[in-house]
This record gives sequence, structure tokens and C-alpha cells, in this order.
Amino acid sequence: MKLRWGLPVLLGAALIPVWVMAPPPDHVDAPDTVEGLIERCRRTGLSGRELADEAVLTVAETYPTHSLWHLAESPARSLRSHRGWSHQYNTVLSEVLRGLGFQTRLVHAARVRGFGHPWWLSGHSWVKVTIDGRERDACASSPVSRVGRLPFVPVTAELPLRTVTRWAVGAALIPFVVLEVWRAWLSGRDVAPWVYGAKAAEDA
Repeated sequence: MKLRWGLPVLLGAALIPVWVMAPPPDHVDAPDTVEGLIERCRRTGLSGRELADEAVLTVAETYPTHSLWHLAESPARSLRSHRGWSHQYNTVLSEVLRGLGFQTRLVHAARVRGFGHPWWLSGHSWVKVTIDGRERDACASSPVSRVGRLPFVPVTAELPLRTVTRWAVGAALIPFVVLEVWRAWLSGRDVAPWVYGAKAAEDA
């Protein structure tokens, strides 16, 4: 009985300081609503694939910081704070593209390889957007990303991103995030960039 309850209690005790001490929102000169991002894209006067590329660029620049430290935030909250992970910023990208008149759907792979680190495998979510009758890949992980040209390659099956997927993946990541944050705190070093950090051009 003690062992059964001990692990959840221990995880909860470790999680609370990590949640309370999470970094504050970034200050970015960019819209903090989907409607604002749509309007910014519309003002360019672009159309078709060029407009979709503009949406990718706009959303990517709105998210300069990659964060698994804020897994539980909604996409709308992550947009207001200008940091997040693929489930969050690519949901925002999907909503922006739909607002611009494109048909989209969100997909997920349990493992992808890329982002400048060919040895690194991680889960990732991205957008399928239909342009001129053809479905193409889009991801706002980087300002250099373009429609049909992603910085990663899926190595497991591409599946629809469902609500249960969001919660299951987030829940699975929590222990690893908590462990890494505590390791950083106890060692006096920075938290690893896979948990929280400024995105380089090739980062997720």
C-alpha cells in the first residue's frame, strides 16, 4: 500500500515546484490571437501556396521559444505566451490556415528524425494543408520551414492527432520534464533545450 501511493505522492511533490517556477511568458512583437495572425497574413496580399508559406512563417516567428515546460497549456494560452511545443503551435497554424480559407487536418507521428540532429528521435505533430487540390505538409517549428518542405522525416506511422493523443503524449512527457528540470536545478546548469529554450532555425 505504501509503495502504491508513494510514487504518485512523490511525483506530485516534485511536479508542484516545477509548475510554480515555470518561466513567464515571452514578450514578442506579434499578435497573440489567431484572429490577429490571420489579419497579418491577409495584409500581405498573397494567395495560394505563398499565403500558406506566409502563415507558416508568421506562426513560427510568433513562437520563438520551444517549451515542454508548459505542456498543459491550451494552444490559445500558449499563443498569448509565445512559447510552446508542436501540439500547441501547429494547432494554431491549422487554425490560421483555416481562417485564410485552406482545408487542414492535424497529424502526429510517435517518432520523427531531424531538426538538425539526425540521431534524435521524438514525437511530433504537424499540419496537412490542401492547396490546389493537393494535400501538403506544413509545420511552424521554424521560420525557415515551408509548405511541403519539413525539417524532419517521420519514422513511424502518421496518424490523426486526436484529443486523446494530446493528453496521452503530454502525460507521458511529464515525468521526463520534471526529472530534467530538477536535474538542472540541483546541478546549477540550464535546463536542456529539449525542455525549454530559444529555437534555432532548425529546432522543433
